[in-house]
Formats: sequence, C-alpha cells, structure tokens
Amino acid sequence: MDYRRLSKSLAVLGLIVATQTAAEQISFNTRSAWKEWRYPKGAVDISSVGTISTMEVRKGINAMRNAAEFGGGIRAVGSSPRSAQLVMDGDLTTGWHPNPDDPSDTWWIEVDLGRMVTAEKIRLHFATQAPAMEFFTVQLSSGEQFFTNALVPIPGTLVYGSDQTFGFNSEYVVELEQSHIQVNVVRVEVSQITPGARLAEIEVETIGDNVALGIIQRGGSIDLITDLQSVLEGGQNMADGKIVTNWSLNTLHQTVTGKDIFNRIIFDLGAHYWIDQLRIIGEPMGAPPSRRAQNGNFFWYQILSSDGSLAPDGSLRWEEVAFLPTAPENPVEKRNFDHAFPLRKIRYLQHYYPSTEGGTIERAGTHSNYATFGFVSEYQMYGEGYPAEVSMTSAIVDLNTIKGLTSLEWDANLPLNTRIEIRSRTGNEVNQTYTFYDKNGKKVTQKRYDKLIPSFRGNIDTSIAVSDGWSIWSEPYTRSGELFKSPSPRRYAQLEVRLLSDDPAVSPTLSSLGINVENPLALRTQGEIVPTRVEPGTEKEFSYFIRPTFGGRSQGFNRLSLSASIPVHFTSLVIDGQTVEAEMSPTKSGFVLQLPSLVRRESLVRLDFRSTVYQNRTRFDAFLGNSNMGDQVRQFIDAGDASTEVASESISVQLPINGDLLANLELSTSVLTPNGDGIGDQIEISFDALKLVVPRPIRVQVFDLAGRKVRTLPSGNGLAQRYNFTWDGRDERSRLVPPGTYFVQVAIEGDSQSKKAHRMLPVLY
Repeated sequence: MDYRRLSKSLAVLGLIVATQTAAEQISFNTRSAWKEWRYPKGAVDISSVGTISTMEVRKGINAMRNAAEFGGGIRAVGSSPRSAQLVMDGDLTTGWHPNPDDPSDTWWIEVDLGRMVTAEKIRLHFATQAPAMEFFTVQLSSGEQFFTNALVPIPGTLVYGSDQTFGFNSEYVVELEQSHIQVNVVRVEVSQITPGARLAEIEVETIGDNVALGIIQRGGSIDLITDLQSVLEGGQNMADGKIVTNWSLNTLHQTVTGKDIFNRIIFDLGAHYWIDQLRIIGEPMGAPPSRRAQNGNFFWYQILSSDGSLAPDGSLRWEEVAFLPTAPENPVEKRNFDHAFPLRKIRYLQHYYPSTEGGTIERAGTHSNYATFGFVSEYQMYGEGYPAEVSMTSAIVDLNTIKGLTSLEWDANLPLNTRIEIRSRTGNEVNQTYTFYDKNGKKVTQKRYDKLIPSFRGNIDTSIAVSDGWSIWSEPYTRSGELFKSPSPRRYAQLEVRLLSDDPAVSPTLSSLGINVENPLALRTQGEIVPTRVEPGTEKEFSYFIRPTFGGRSQGFNRLSLSASIPVHFTSLVIDGQTVEAEMSPTKSGFVLQLPSLVRRESLVRLDFRSTVYQNRTRFDAFLGNSNMGDQVRQFIDAGDASTEVASESISVQLPINGDLLANLELSTSVLTPNGDGIGDQIEISFDALKLVVPRPIRVQVFDLAGRKVRTLPSGNGLAQRYNFTWDGRDERSRLVPPGTYFVQVAIEGDSQSKKAHRMLPVLY
C-alpha cells in the first residue's frame, strides 16, 4: 500500500499550505490558519477575524465567569433544573428559585468552578424585581472527598468544610468575606421559600488568574529532581486545580547518608509572565484524615526565578524571589504558604528544599511520623498584565515544488514597548511517520491495519518533522518587507513568531504574515571559496567558485552580490573561462555586480576579490539576482562542491590554530550616552572565548583613565562560546559615571596562560 500517496490526500498531514494568492504569497491571516501553529495554549488569543495577541493575566477575577473553561458549571440541582444555569450567566435580572411544589429537601443548587481556587469573597446576588431570599445556607467545598473505612476515597462525594446560614435576610447582595479559603464547589440550600425571590448570580472573587493552571497544556513542564537520583513523576498534580491530587517525596525511598537530601521542583511556565505572588497549598485533602499528619510540608525552602537569560557558562540566571526560614510549625502545623514580591518577568521557577534535617531521615515509624515530605496539593502563581514573551511556531509549509523565498511581510499593531520578532528555517526534505487506527479509533500497527478489511479501517495520521538537511533558525526579522534570511530556493519552510512586551499593560497584535515566493533564479546553486585558511590581518586574494543548475521554471540571473562582515574589494569575474565586464556597485556589506546578459544555463562562475580577515570562521555570502525582478528577489548560494579544481566546499575562512583564548571583542556602539532617551543608553560587549573545554574564570570590567576600577559586570566561570554583556554606564553603586573616556577590559584565565583585551569607550551626556 502506498501510504505516502495516501497521506498527501489527507487533511491531517500537518503540512500547511496557507492561503496562496496569485501574487505568490503564502499568507497566514485567518483564525483557521493560525490554529495550525504550535503555541502555548492560554497565553495566545486568536480572534475570530484572524488576529493574534497575548492573553491578559488579571487580578481579582470572578471565577464563576470562566468556570466553563475548566470544565465547571452546574454540578447538580435539586429543584427547577431548567433555570439553574441562570445563576452564572452574568444577568442580574434572571435567576433560579426552587419550586415550592417540590419537596423541601430538593431546594438546593451546586455550582462547580471547574478547579479549586483561593477565594477572598463569595457574593450572592438576588433579582431586584422581587424580594430577596430570606432563609438559606451557603456551603463551600474545596473538593475534599469522604473516605471509606478502608481509607479509600468515595468517588462523587464532597466534604463541605464551611457553611453559613442566613435568616430574615433583606439584602439583595449577600457577601461572605473569606480569608484565602479554598473553594471548588458552592452549594446554596433554601430552607424557606420567599415568594418571587430568585438567586440571580453566584460570584466567587479570587486572587486572580492562576498562571500555574494549564502549564503542561501550553507546552511548559514540571521537573522533579532529587539528590537520590530517582526518577520522579506526578509533578502535574501540583497544577491541575484539584486539591485531592498532590505530589510529595516518599521518605521510605530515602536512605540514611549522614548528609541532607536536597530536592528541586523546576517549573517552565511555557511563556514569560509577569508574576508577583506565589501560593503553595499543602493541605493533604487527598489523604485519609487519620494519616494527614504523616504528610510533612517543608523544614525550609528557597524559591528562585529566571527570565530565561543565560549566565556566561550557559546556565540559567536565577534570582531569589522567596525564602521560608526554618520554623517548628512549617512541616505540619502550617499548611499553606504565601509570598508576594514586586512584579517581575518569569519563565522558570525553582523551588529548592531539603527532605532531611541534619542528615536525619524523617520517616514514618522511625524518627517521626512523616511518610512523605514536600507535600504540595496546588502550586498557584499570580501576576498581572500581558505576557512579556510568547513564542509560536508554524507547521511545516509545503510549497509543493522548489521555490525562491524572497521576503517576509506582516501587518502588526505595536504599542510602545512592544515588538514582534520572526525567524525562519528551510529545507528540501521532511521526515514522516504514520499512525494507524481502526474504525473505532483504536491505534493499531501498520501490519494489523493492512490485514483489516476496508470497512474496518480508520484514519491514518501523518506527522512530519524537519530532517537533518534543514537550516538553523535565521536571525530575527524585525521589520516587514525584509529579504528572506534562510537558504532559498527550498521546498519547505517554517516560521517562528515571538510576541514581546516590556510593559505588562500592552500587547502586540499580529494581523497577517506572508512569505513572498517566486520561481527560483536557479534550481540549485553551490559555492566554495579558496583559500579557506589565512593569516589574520593580511590582505589576501580570494576566489569564490559558483555553479548554478537550472531546470523547471528557473528564471536565470544577471546579478551577483557578495556580502561579508569585513570590507571586500572586487577584482574580476570569470564565467566558463571568459572574463566578463560587469558593472560593480558597492554596498554597506560588500558589492553588487550587474552582468551584461542573463545567465540561464549551467556555468562555472569565478568571482575574485581581496579582503583582510580578522575573525575566525568569517563568512562570505554570495547571492544571485535578476534586475528584471527587482531588489527584493535574490537567491542565496549554498556551500557545496562547485568546482573540481578546488576542494573547500566552504564559504567561510579559518584562522590558524594557536593558543589564543580571546578573540573578536566588540562594542555595540562607539559612544555611550546614558541620558535616558532610549538611544545609546547601554552598550553590548561581545567576544569569543576560545579553547575552554572546562569552565574557566572570565571577567568583564570597566576602568577609568587612571586605572581605577569602575564596574565589574556579573560573570563567572565559562566555556568556549560567544558571550554578550551589557553595561548601562553605572558604577558599582548604580550611579551614572561622569563623562569621560573609559576602558572595557575582558580577561580570561586558562590553565597555562591568561588573555586580556581592551576597548576604549567615550561616555557622553
């Protein structure tokens, strides 16, 4: 059976060909097109008209209004079921009331919030067109269940841990003030009918949107790590909105080591949120009441946050946001823990705590009554505003044939302090896997599927992924209309969109995104440069060999351009052994050659130029162009075997192998002007650390002309890689430095030698 042919006829391919216009543009501008992208659910809002933005995290919400999003609603009702839904429709003129003809033990209604919330106020609103209900009782449940004598929870049961009875009430709004009570279900029982009275709305005011809910669904994770090297599971129980599910570390799995055992809970929120409050619910409602004292919470803990930025050694940068000091009441007497702090951007949280004290195992039946430790029913995270950063990734776009991808265009609304970044990658092949189902939706093997008669066969799902030949993600596109930055022509492409905001009050909005495509100038190109190894600082003559291959609807080229990070000087152009007189025009990064005629047959092109190389792995990028198609159409020349006369198959140049530890120290601007106008307020210091296979000390410091140290930037031990540091013109006490000339110094200490480099930097106001 030809499953590949079959897969191409199925809508489940996962290969997107979004709206393709006559002008050869692949467009994403509808709700259905954006829905095919991979994005963090609950962090991205896709409107009915096809715009995307981030979803706001709110304070002080009414949990009843979005109960349906979590599977909540009317849990049960004893009387007048047809009007039950009216207590949560947002309309104060309608409501529920029990039928006086029904037995009095049916005069009740239960509303499920769909998840356990931390409530601050419970309000009952009665319709004002009639008298208020006079006699009723309000009961609250966190979701706790009853247990059998065998200590097994009874499904469907609820324990109501709080109730309040009202008599002779005349108020149309009845408010139950609560102090951080856990609520999952609200039950209202009417004890005596008030003629005409209707319960219009039930309102449950909470701290706000709990960011922890849905963390797994939006692509985040909860990792559990212990010094015991055990495989730990069940972390999702801390963020499922159910108080009867939980996670803790079983002390029976610990052994006496004489040293404290430390544990870490690491949350990836799936997006960058603005967070200012954490609440840890440690009430062991999922355990039988007789055994709840055996579930310990914490001796002490430290909570760290990270916005995803990296330290010099490539690890995440962490900062403390909360700390629980040691106290006797922590393990059992104190069950819930609250921490508030200034609003900050957070992508990762790390909860660090010991499950031993002084190397002693706190184990049930041994030193104490603890069967588990680090008990968490729910880990709640609250904040405010639109996410600081959200990423979306398209499915693989299939162009059906090799096409030239020329540019990206988009339409966006960018309030102050917001931006959109887009990246691309391309390839000519994809990996496909197939999943087979019978008619009942049960997954079966391909062998089993083939043996089924046609009427018993179900769907075949095809999933695809990029193959080894794909390019890496491009540099970001920051403005609409930019030339395509990934290799082209290609058959497949993929896009990534980042919605960014430095202000929690605003969000960028993207209305449309399009890839402009053309028939390729050449079906395939290969290029290689010689020599590929030179001495630094010495001008050399280079030859760039290019071999284009044509076919199909290839349009040919009459332009060649060369781009590099260093100056390049054109020498000559030779095509199939014949020197060609081309018109040369310099550009910011190189030059463009206009050929006298269109090239549309396979040829060997040799481009000669001079340049001086200072950096290792300096790239020289060449492009084909066609003057008849404008400047927006150019085709990148891939590295490959272009000529049998050379054997480089490379478009970059190396420097000799030596003992240098430091190279390519660069400052992002020649003058620092930290006057707060948003231009030149800070400088980026970039450099390459070379040949460090084990972490070694790296220091970045600023000195004045007298040699006095002004600032040491946060650094530490690092490995061989590219580093970026930022200086804002402030000294160690966070004061702006006086105007003048300063020196930026980078120092690397190797095993046998040290290396320092300096750059002069004027500071002006």
